[in-house]
Amino acid sequence: MVKGLFCGLALLAASMVSPPAGAPELPNAPSVAACSGSSVGPGIAPPARVPLGIPGFHASWYGQSGYPTLCPGERSNAVVAFYNSGSRGWVSGRMGEVAYLGTWNGDPGQDEPTLLGGNGEMGSPQTGWPRFNRVAAQPSDYVGPGQVAWFQFTIQAPDRPGFYRLYIRPLVEGATWMEDAGVYWQVAVLNADGTQPAGRISSRVGAPIDDTSPGWAPAQFDNVTLPQSPEGGVVLSGGTTGSWTSSWEPTRFPFSQLIPSWTADTPAGSWVEVEIQARTAAGRETRWWRMGVWAYGDETTRRTSINGQSDGDGVVETDTFKTRVEKMTAYRARVTLSRSTAAGASPILRRIYAVVSDTRSYTPRYPSPRYTDRAMELSVPRYSQEIHAGEFPQYDGGGEAWCSPTSTEMVIEYWNKRPTSDELTWVGAHADPQVDYAARFTYDAAYRGTGNWPFNTAYASRFGLSARVLQLGSLNDAERYIAAGVPLVASISHAPGALPGFLNNAGTSGHLLVIIGFTAAGDVIANDPAATSDATVRRVYGREAFERAWIGGSGGVVYFIATPNTFVP
Repeated sequence: MVKGLFCGLALLAASMVSPPAGAPELPNAPSVAACSGSSVGPGIAPPARVPLGIPGFHASWYGQSGYPTLCPGERSNAVVAFYNSGSRGWVSGRMGEVAYLGTWNGDPGQDEPTLLGGNGEMGSPQTGWPRFNRVAAQPSDYVGPGQVAWFQFTIQAPDRPGFYRLYIRPLVEGATWMEDAGVYWQVAVLNADGTQPAGRISSRVGAPIDDTSPGWAPAQFDNVTLPQSPEGGVVLSGGTTGSWTSSWEPTRFPFSQLIPSWTADTPAGSWVEVEIQARTAAGRETRWWRMGVWAYGDETTRRTSINGQSDGDGVVETDTFKTRVEKMTAYRARVTLSRSTAAGASPILRRIYAVVSDTRSYTPRYPSPRYTDRAMELSVPRYSQEIHAGEFPQYDGGGEAWCSPTSTEMVIEYWNKRPTSDELTWVGAHADPQVDYAARFTYDAAYRGTGNWPFNTAYASRFGLSARVLQLGSLNDAERYIAAGVPLVASISHAPGALPGFLNNAGTSGHLLVIIGFTAAGDVIANDPAATSDATVRRVYGREAFERAWIGGSGGVVYFIATPNTFVP
């Protein structure tokens, strides 16, 4: 009879799959209307016997409704039964005696918010849960020893397709967690076309990171114009200088860090300067922060960041704006286009990006769950930075100083792009001359190095590639890019000995390498330019150690470099 009841619950849950009432559609989110195939699997029957009368508060899993398959944004009702196997009753509304289901380890983690449901707090969706980390409360006023409590709650499918898990565990609030039987819901979120998703995604509410790009209009155009289409970019209307200032771009959360990046064409004799301004929740505007003067070449102007920018609102650290105590809730960008003479070719601003984050108020969990259990490895060229030690002191002298351009060049060549042989003639007889070339054309005069993040992505974009600085929240996110065929240049730092296999056991305060794949066990396969030869560039790093060095080091900064319109699920 219980099996029949759970089959009935499964049918009831299947009949109650529905889109969220009034849920806003995110930009570029898959359309729920285009997806079909939602369902709920069969209920899971109870065990043959359960314990009874254990002294104190105790619970035994007794059965649950089936796992749902949903379109993005859809909802499904779920039921799970727990048998009171203890000697004490559960009393609704009485602290120290009331029973709840709480989020648990595995995914999203004990007392952590989840993308699958909540009360709208801590980034969770509003699905009617008692709290963001309390999935359901006991359904009746009293559940005595030997009785069964039928907990009910609503799950909402995230917008990103994938397989999600929600682990739950019963507890008596204010007293104790009760037995953990490894209870979880697996939620399959279909692709926009109704096909099955590719891999598993953590259900934990991710780090507050947002990849943004201000629109061309509405904006302030001062002696610049969009001559043909937004895809064509912004150019000078005449004369030698002009600027484009975006409208204010509100962010989804208060941010403590912003990293801009851009794509621009700078014919000989021209350059661009990028600035950002931030705004507080109260509407107070900060100063304009100068984030870089950039040109592809170095014949006309020095490619440079700007030192010494700091006040009570924030500070610019080479390529990154960081707030002080007060976080910001909006920003706008200003790009000044310049050329030496009015008769010269105009620079073209193609795109402007900004990744905002508040990772300083977020505690990562290591290691992240696997996106897929299969091994993956991309065929990325291998170049050592170390073999260039002492080359071109005017560009910081090679060796350990060239990790960023060496990594950037590896990914550019993965996409079958590279400098021409004519462009490399000035390098001379050095091995892998394209690495020297990349170092020269990413060099930052004020920083006196080649590790400026947006300078590297702007260099990559010169080859017709889509490139920008991103932040990712976990290796689970990085696996999605590798599965889509996109290697990532990752920024790491770690203490001595904290990343076994790294060339320098003394650790590093900042280093870049290329994530090219994952082993079947989930460890990271990297092309690490910190190698004594090209032949020894490929390394395998332990998943947790690498994730701590990357997420805990730079907050998950990567260079995204790919062909235009590359799709990452």
